[in-house]
Amino acid sequence: MGLSLLGGILKDAGHEVMLMDFAFLRDLKGHIRVPEIEEILDEFQPDVIGMSVFTYLYDECETLIARIADHSDLPIILGGPHFSVFPQDFARDSRISYIVRGEAEKVILNLVETAKRERHPLYIECPVPTPQEIPAVNLDIAYGSEHLKVYQIQLSRGCPYHCSFCTIEQVAGRQVRPRDIETCLKEISEAKRCYPELETIDITDDCPTFNKVRFKSFLRILANSNIGCELVIDNMRANLLDEEMLQLYVAAGGQNICLGAESGHPEVFRMVNKDERLEDIVHAAKLIREYGLILGLCFVIGLPGDNLKRHSSSMALAKALKPDYVFWNMCIPWPGTEVYAWYQKHGHVGDLRNFSTLIDPRGRFRKPVAYSKDFSKKDRVRAWLMANLETHKYFRQPLDIWRLFILCLRYRTNKSFGTYFLQCFIPEVLHRFADKMTRMTKLSLRLIGHSVIYPKHKGIAGSESCNRSYKSIN
Repeated sequence: MGLSLLGGILKDAGHEVMLMDFAFLRDLKGHIRVPEIEEILDEFQPDVIGMSVFTYLYDECETLIARIADHSDLPIILGGPHFSVFPQDFARDSRISYIVRGEAEKVILNLVETAKRERHPLYIECPVPTPQEIPAVNLDIAYGSEHLKVYQIQLSRGCPYHCSFCTIEQVAGRQVRPRDIETCLKEISEAKRCYPELETIDITDDCPTFNKVRFKSFLRILANSNIGCELVIDNMRANLLDEEMLQLYVAAGGQNICLGAESGHPEVFRMVNKDERLEDIVHAAKLIREYGLILGLCFVIGLPGDNLKRHSSSMALAKALKPDYVFWNMCIPWPGTEVYAWYQKHGHVGDLRNFSTLIDPRGRFRKPVAYSKDFSKKDRVRAWLMANLETHKYFRQPLDIWRLFILCLRYRTNKSFGTYFLQCFIPEVLHRFADKMTRMTKLSLRLIGHSVIYPKHKGIAGSESCNRSYKSIN
């Protein structure tokens, strides 16, 4: 999203811009042709290259930088959230000309227009943009934008809360900067007009409901606008939800709400400093269910004070609330956070780069990057597996059963595997078998219905053509 904002600023100033979001394009392979980076450099012939670096994709960024540097000698600008936490990375990399730290809206135009190849990276510290200086997302510059189904927008930046694990202070700040609601609604309407295939509006604020009156006003106007899109938000505080907000959210096309439960153990939850109570989580989850919305929960395994025994309280909470989906995140002690300070005293922190906080849906993962005396790496993986096997239908590929079985033997989670096998694997296999049989029955009936039997000549005549249309999935 960030590069579409900055690219829009450059395009408005008369520059030609191409945005390659390889994470998005990876999902489109098989639907459109995705050119290699060398091909893009040869055909588009840019003067400057910018790249947003994410910590969990560090190696991929390194590989892309190497390919660009091998193919050209253009100035490379690096930015993104990674440098808010690891500002010294790439500091001595001669392939890089500039490293941007912070929100770049106020510096990007001058930086690109004056950029030249530097022998060593120059650091650019960014002043914080005002809400009025945050531009609209520009989809026109994105390669493959005709396949976009989701429009992301920020109604504000920043969060006033002090969750112990969060990097918001380094990334966007604790001072909330609300954008003008009417401007945001115009941007949504314009995006839908230009891209009628858009299906979903995704609110990506750090804390969208920090001002309940303001957020309700947005929902009310959006509902009356009849945009024709679903609305999703994956970041809502339980203590700020009420029935009026949920009514308006549903009216505006709201589909889901994900609550940050973090931990089901009272002491671990208290140490998160969320300024919420576990009772708030339970109450909000029940309200979300009453309004027919999809319920998501987000937990963190390995927070200060957590251990395998206390983790069972988180699993019990998830089972009691019966969410439609759950994010079981492994704790990452980001530098500059309270969690990092705790681990410096009570545990060990390894290299945080390239680590994904989630087990993927096929049971693949990297071992935890942090551990403590009371919560070893092995116990953390056990907790990870137990939670994903027992609390929601996460592993859906029957062919992965052997990988999961071996993992469960290695980490002694046989009971959890049994729960998964009975409650998820067998129903999934039966469902797929029934679905296959239904399709075969329908096909047989269609063939019989289109058959014509001629009495003078044995055989079946008749044919039909089959046209397949492929729908891109974002």
